[in-house]
Amino acid sequence: MKEKEISPIDILMLFPGVGFILLFIGSSIFLTLVQSFGLFSITGKSMFTLENWKAILQTRESMDSLFFSLKMGLLSSIGTVVVAFPIALFFRKGGTGKGILGSIIKVPLFIPALVAAFLILNLISYHGLVNTALMRLNLINEPLRMLNDKFGWGVVFIQIWKNLPFVLLIVMAALASIRDDTIDAAKNLGAGYWSVFFRMYVPLSMPGILVSMILMFIKAFGDFPICSVAGPIYPSSMAQRMQIMATIYQEWDQAAVLGVIIIVTAFIVIWAYSRFAELFKGEV
Repeated sequence: MKEKEISPIDILMLFPGVGFILLFIGSSIFLTLVQSFGLFSITGKSMFTLENWKAILQTRESMDSLFFSLKMGLLSSIGTVVVAFPIALFFRKGGTGKGILGSIIKVPLFIPALVAAFLILNLISYHGLVNTALMRLNLINEPLRMLNDKFGWGVVFIQIWKNLPFVLLIVMAALASIRDDTIDAAKNLGAGYWSVFFRMYVPLSMPGILVSMILMFIKAFGDFPICSVAGPIYPSSMAQRMQIMATIYQEWDQAAVLGVIIIVTAFIVIWAYSRFAELFKGEV
């Protein structure tokens, strides 16, 4: 069957979407890149220099922020998928309470990230509901520090709760593409519950899992509101560090360097995802 040729009208129809991406997003990335090298400088003389990169790469605070954001992105993406996958399986099979559970899980979709962070504060703060309940049950002797902890568990917890509905939709779509007769055939051949779970559901839904993880990583890696409210005092996230350099120190060119690092890191993760997806596809 001969493929249909792309007409000029088809190309024109792409302009509203593709044109917006190329013009606004592309120009923003380009300006951020050139400003990191001293060109089109906002506050100083416009000239090519590598001093901004040296100042950032040689600063311990910037490197600590990079590793902290990477850690938050990885843990948040993995944790959200681990929580979402069993729930998606429950929705796929159906059961009592499916409607009520679905309504509860959708609540974070309608709450801004900053508001969600403040809501979770009441749960995980030093004298919050979680610590109060644990102490009443005599499970702990003194409140646990879950907010502004040095590792960032509070940030991970809020990221999982806030982005669970988004990831759940992708994982549910991946599980919905698995045919029931394929699962029934595996059971008829003697496969147990865990064998079906790890050898059927997980591999066959891996494309959706990888997509949700990469999108979740990008959101958590560049997060500002949740880290600013529930994150540790030190180190700060890359987005927080970028805001501090631009507004407090008025080092806009160095803030552009941090922006370029965020963009490059996101592209590297996307590339790694595509490579892993190709390897996984080849194995399957």
